[in-house]
Amino acid sequence: MIMLKIAVLLAASLAAGDAVAHKDGVPAAPDAPAKHARARPEPAKPVPPKKPPPKRRAVQQIVDGMPAYGPRLSAQPALPVSPQPAPSMAVPAPIAPPPAVISRCDAGGCTDVNGTRYNGAAGNSVIGPQGRSCTNNGGVIQCF
Repeated sequence: MIMLKIAVLLAASLAAGDAVAHKDGVPAAPDAPAKHARARPEPAKPVPPKKPPPKRRAVQQIVDGMPAYGPRLSAQPALPVSPQPAPSMAVPAPIAPPPAVISRCDAGGCTDVNGTRYNGAAGNSVIGPQGRSCTNNGGVIQCF
């Protein structure tokens, strides 16, 4: 019963909406004198000439990827490369100091067995005498 009422209401609303749509879609009746009178075409306005699109030129597309290790093979050097003299002596890489054994610690930091002071930082980090970051690991300080 309810389904029948819903179907009837739906059909009625669709029919009413369709009737309104047809009513709006009907064009207005033209004036009677205009129907019999001969319509004169309005003179056409001159259309300005269109500008041609700008000329395009071919350009080589360069797509760079991730930086490669070493020189690019297709790149030309910006300046002429002059031979550099070889260094007379190779400089060794800096070596991290060996771990220091801690003798005592206080609220401001720690001191090793040689008397070198390591200032305290956050957590188990300390700052060495050369300003390096060091780590306190259970009685041993390792600087990096």
